[in-house]
Amino acid sequence: MFQSINESLLHFFNSFSAYTIVEKTVFIFADAPIFFIPLFFIVLWIFYGLKKERAKQEEILLIFYSILIAILITLIIQHFIHLKRPEDYLIGAGKLLINHVPDASFPSDHATVSLAFLTALFFANYKKTFWIFLPFALIMNISRIIAWVHWPFDILVGMIIGIFGSTVIFRFAKEKKAIKVLNSFLIKISQILKL
Repeated sequence: MFQSINESLLHFFNSFSAYTIVEKTVFIFADAPIFFIPLFFIVLWIFYGLKKERAKQEEILLIFYSILIAILITLIIQHFIHLKRPEDYLIGAGKLLINHVPDASFPSDHATVSLAFLTALFFANYKKTFWIFLPFALIMNISRIIAWVHWPFDILVGMIIGIFGSTVIFRFAKEKKAIKVLNSFLIKISQILKL
């Protein structure tokens, strides 16, 4: 029953590929938004470093740790559970719109990273940035279903893991001495390297 719901949702989303505009643009939206996340880190890290705003740099590190924890959880799950992507499971039943590395489908790395990032932005009080990135993250994750590279369940579980990773960092690890020592070390290194 669960797989039939997963398949039905996949077919529903993939049906939007019948529209020319969707077919021609989904490859952009399925990948491009994820590349703004490293840009966010680089720009703000340099900006706060030049202004010598250590507290802000620590916030940026917490956002980074949130993504790191979430992606580590995803990699562990992928090591033990390897589910076929839709194009391998339902050969010829849908329309594959983007080429990708034939790696693990479950859970989605894109969904994990994007939701860890969004949740961390929210917890770090970057509310305006959160609202700017939110539609792009949602469109990206839906586009990956439309493009036939992920099951809806891959995206949903990736999102849950992303939210969980950020919650762990911001609710439980943020004030830990080890995190503060690591932050201090990384900020000092970046000052030495003039980053």
